[in-house]
Amino acid sequence: MIRKRLRGVKTILLVLSGKGGVGKSVVSATLSASLSGSGLKVGLMDADIYGPSSALLFGAHDFPDEGAEGITPPERGGVKVMSVDLFAQGKPIPLTGSAAQQVILELLSLTDWGELDCLVVDMPPATGDIMMSLTSLAKKEVAAVVVTMPDRLSTTVARRVLQLLRSGRVRTIGVLGNMVRSSSSNRTTNGAGPRNLAKEFGVPLLGLLHYDAGVPKAVEKGDIRSLLSTKFARELRRSMRPYMDGLEPHRAD
Repeated sequence: MIRKRLRGVKTILLVLSGKGGVGKSVVSATLSASLSGSGLKVGLMDADIYGPSSALLFGAHDFPDEGAEGITPPERGGVKVMSVDLFAQGKPIPLTGSAAQQVILELLSLTDWGELDCLVVDMPPATGDIMMSLTSLAKKEVAAVVVTMPDRLSTTVARRVLQLLRSGRVRTIGVLGNMVRSSSSNRTTNGAGPRNLAKEFGVPLLGLLHYDAGVPKAVEKGDIRSLLSTKFARELRRSMRPYMDGLEPHRAD
């Protein structure tokens, strides 16, 4: 059933991190909206079941429509957004690892995505059951990007994610260093961790995204357009440009 639901999806991009708090969900949401802004048909699946935030970032609060063909994701900013929080409505979701995995798989089996050029999946942090399932769930072109902060703890746990992606033969398009700092001379001062991590695994360092005080303010508004106007969003688009340029939009018959 999941393969049937994903039949109209051309490519899947998994956004991963080794730990929470590195900005993975903001990257996922901003990237999804940026892809849509470039003329692509885009969906965003929030698989971070313990800390779902995609609906909040897009200002999506309505209960999804249910029809004969399945659940229709609400669309915001040109992006079809599916999140368990649309059903939980902000309430806690006390689930064990296997139950959480089942909920995500059930959402994927019920969601009618239609035709998409790219389905971005905001993955839960670490290397649990959900990651293992989603890296091998469909006969699709699946790619992954790993988000990390520059500190030693973040890069250490991100290393485990990269090791798992390598063992599962998942195409890793690169590493994104997030919330890096600059000195008064405007020189990046702590990008060595992400840079060394990318070098160790032989994947590109896609970019170093600098800390942007405008991001928390944009998140508070719950309007994806505010996020798209930040310096962070501009740096993210520049970093992901090679991947974005490689995606071809659906052609009308």
